[in-house]
Amino acid sequence: MIPTPKKILIVDDHAMFAETLGQYLRMMFKDFEITVVTSAEKAREQASRQSMDVVLLDLEMSDCSGLTLLADFSSAVPSPACIIVSMHLQALWIERALKAGACGYVAKDSPPSEIVNAINYALLGKKYLSRSVAQSFAENAVRLPMGGKELHKVLSDREFEIFLQLAHGKSLKIISLDLSLSAKTVSVHKHNIWKKTGINSVAKIARYCVEHGLLSGSGQAPLAA
Repeated sequence: MIPTPKKILIVDDHAMFAETLGQYLRMMFKDFEITVVTSAEKAREQASRQSMDVVLLDLEMSDCSGLTLLADFSSAVPSPACIIVSMHLQALWIERALKAGACGYVAKDSPPSEIVNAINYALLGKKYLSRSVAQSFAENAVRLPMGGKELHKVLSDREFEIFLQLAHGKSLKIISLDLSLSAKTVSVHKHNIWKKTGINSVAKIARYCVEHGLLSGSGQAPLAA
């Protein structure tokens, strides 16, 4: 009986990066099935058709928060081993990703061998942090970023996701569609964010996120006062 090949799903809306990574992994894991998708919607469709063994996932995508998609995969039965491949190296991102169910975290600018190592560790049921991620995590965990208090740490995972969406200038309607929530629920979360952090405008949220390195260059945040 021929064994079923392991399946790896790459989820990243940077198409060139995703396709290049897919080609590399096909060379390194010749007996595996490697699938590349460039949106959370396509990732969910793919996962609904067949179970995956490993998912490589970016944290910021145009149609969904990577943390939301990570939580979806982690709650699936059976659940795949999820590895974050991201430019975000702040301790907060690493902590939240691991808490949401990630078994690995690799910096996007790491050598490709780091991703291979992460996959091999994941298939053995072990956790893996790439060298630069581990170093950044150790450094940032004991140092406050520019701007003083880390007000975002008081937020729940869902509130934090909406916090970032607001910082990118998205409307409540768009956020509700991205996160599959009702507009009323998003509005309640927004109110709780303002109450917990004291940051009471979208412009201030955007400025705070920029000052604390919570946004990548993939989105344009409204910085007007």
